[in-house]
Amino acid sequence: MPLHSQRKLPLNATRTAYRTLQGWALGTLIEQGAVSECEHHGHRSDRADPDAWNRAREEAWRTAFPGATPEACMAALEEIRFSIGESCPDCRSD
Repeated sequence: MPLHSQRKLPLNATRTAYRTLQGWALGTLIEQGAVSECEHHGHRSDRADPDAWNRAREEAWRTAFPGATPEACMAALEEIRFSIGESCPDCRSD
């Protein structure tokens, strides 16, 4: 028996990566490149890339958040879209 046995993680996690629909929507937008994060301040900003937004919408429709309808997922993406700006508010004040 080896001295340093390692515990193996289960292949299928029992808990989803995102706890809320809004968190899932933001994660989807970041993964598809529609939203970026300011490296200095951490604020999210819209990259103004229509192709990335279309990819995010397609992904939201294909793989909806568990327990939510595709329509609710699309609405969450739009809510995030209108809640963020095109630039970091702290970078503008520097």
